[in-house]
Amino acid sequence: MKINHNCSELQLEHELNIFFNSDKAKLDEWFDTPIPRLDGQCPRTFLFTEEKRRELLTVLEEMKFGEMA
Repeated sequence: MKINHNCSELQLEHELNIFFNSDKAKLDEWFDTPIPRLDGQCPRTFLFTEEKRRELLTVLEEMKFGEMA
């Protein structure tokens, strides 16, 4: 996944749909699960600013390549 400096809602949505195979149930579960990498916050709280969306993309990339503990 190539991450650019801008992170639109559409870009994030696209990357999430690829990762979760457009499975809304899995995506909703992930959105509402506290993630240690996000200081225990749920990903859903990171959707509202570009900076936070970039952070979610970074986490998604780490998950994709198995870099998360």
